[in-house]
Amino acid sequence: MEFLPKHDRGRFRLVYLAIGIFLLFDLTVLGTAYWLSYQIAENATTINLAGRQRMLSQRMVKALLHLDQAPDHQQRAEAMAELRLTFTLFDSTLKSLHRGGVTIGGDGQPVKIAAIKTAPAQALINRAEKIWNPYRDQVQELLHDPEIMTKEKIAGAVALANRENLELLELMNSLTTALEESAVAKTSRIRLLQIVTFTLAIFSFINIILMMRKQLRKASRHKDTLNNIIHKINAGILVCDEHGAIKAANHSAGTLFGYEASSMIGMSRDQLLFLQDNVLYGRRQDGSLFHAESQYRELILDNATVRLETVADVSQQRSLEKTLSHLAYHDALTGLPNRLLFDDRLQQSILSARRRGGKLAVLFVDLNKFKQVNDNHGHHVGDLLLKEIAIRLRSCLREEDTISRFGGDEFGILLTSISGQEDCALVITHLLETLRAVFIAEGIMLFPDASIGISMYPHDGEDEKILVRRADEAMYAAKRNSTCHFAFYAAVEDLSRISDT
Repeated sequence: MEFLPKHDRGRFRLVYLAIGIFLLFDLTVLGTAYWLSYQIAENATTINLAGRQRMLSQRMVKALLHLDQAPDHQQRAEAMAELRLTFTLFDSTLKSLHRGGVTIGGDGQPVKIAAIKTAPAQALINRAEKIWNPYRDQVQELLHDPEIMTKEKIAGAVALANRENLELLELMNSLTTALEESAVAKTSRIRLLQIVTFTLAIFSFINIILMMRKQLRKASRHKDTLNNIIHKINAGILVCDEHGAIKAANHSAGTLFGYEASSMIGMSRDQLLFLQDNVLYGRRQDGSLFHAESQYRELILDNATVRLETVADVSQQRSLEKTLSHLAYHDALTGLPNRLLFDDRLQQSILSARRRGGKLAVLFVDLNKFKQVNDNHGHHVGDLLLKEIAIRLRSCLREEDTISRFGGDEFGILLTSISGQEDCALVITHLLETLRAVFIAEGIMLFPDASIGISMYPHDGEDEKILVRRADEAMYAAKRNSTCHFAFYAAVEDLSRISDT
C-alpha cells in the first residue's frame, strides 16, 4: 500500500474502514443471538414460577380445608405440613417476583430470579400482595403456634381463603399471561435488533462493493489488491454474468459451498442456489442443503453487466427462530400448547362460532391426588405421569381440538363444533375412562383420575376469560361431587340459584 499514490491510499483506508464496520455488525448479530438465548432461559424460569403460584394457592386452600376437617392428630399434622410448605413457597416466590431474590424451583433447588419490571406485571403483583398480606398474616398466625390454635382461627383463615382465593388465582393467571406476552414482545424486539443490525451490515457491505467498483474503474492495476480484500470478507461472494454463469467467487463462497473458489468459475448459479416454497436454499458439493440469504447488485465491470451477489448461511438463525416460537407457545414438559396459545385459539374459535352460529366447549381438567404421586414417588415420576396424561388426552380428541397444559396438574381442552351438552358428555366420559387406565412407571403402579369442569359457548359466556373461569368453577364443583367427576357450569349455576332461594 505504501507504493500507491497518496489519494489512492486514502481510498483503500476507507475500504478497510468499511470492512471493519461490516465485521462489527456481524459480531453484533452473533452477540444478540447469545443474548436472546439467555433472555429466553430467564423468562422461562420466571413464567414457570408465576404459573406455579396458581397451583400453590389452590394447595393452600385444600390444606386449610383438610386442617379444618381433620378427624385425628395424624391427619391434622399432615395438613399442617402441607400448609407450611405451600405457604413458604408461595410467599417467597411472590416476594422474589416483586423485589428479586431466591426461591425454590420445581426441582427443589434454590433459584435466583430478577425482579419483574414491566408495568402490567408489576401492577398485577401489587394487587396480589394487597390480597395476600392479610391472608398471609392469618396463615402465619396458625403456623406460628399450631398447638394453641382454635377452631375459630382456622375457620377464619378458611373463610378468608374462600373469599380471596378465586381473585388471587385470577391475578396469578393474568400474571403468567402478562409475563408470556412480555417475553414474546422482548423476543420480537431483539429479533428486530438482529434484522436492523444485519441490514446495516449489508448496507456497509454494499458500500464496500461500491468503493471497490470505483477503484476498479479508476485503475486496473489495483485489481489484485481488491481481490485480496474480497477474499478476506466473511460473506460468500459470487460474480455472475447476465446468463448466471459464475465469473468469480471468493474464498468464503468456496468454504460455504464446499468447493475450491477457483473451481466454481464457469458453474451455473442455479447449481448452488434455488428456491423451494419461496425459501432460498444453498446446495453444497456433497449434496447437503442449508437455508440461505442473499443480496445482489448489478454492476458494470469491464464494460459488461455483472451480478454481484452475497450469500450467507442462516440455518442457525432459522433454527433459533423456530425454537423461540415453540418455546413461546408450548409447555416444555409435555409439548402441549401453553395458556397463551390456548387463549389465542379459544378467541379465534369464538369468532368463528359467532359467525356460523355454532357452539364450543371449554374443559378445565384437574388431576385428583396428583400431589400424593409427587410426595410418595418423587417429582420425576409425577413428570412421567403428566407426559402420559398428555398422550392420553391427545388420543381421545380430534385434530382440530386443542389440548393445553395450564401448569402443575391442570389442563385445558377446547372442543369445537359441539352440538350440545349430550355430545360433550360422551367425549368427557371417554376421556375419563382413558385417563383411569393403570399407568406403570419405574415399577410403580398408578391409577390416574381427574375432575373436569365444562363451560359452553355461547350459553355460559361469550368471552374467553369468562369461559375459562366458569369451567374452573365447574371443576371445583365436580371435585366436591364424589359420584360424578365432571360438571357443567350451567348445572352448577342452577343449583346455586336454588340454594340461594
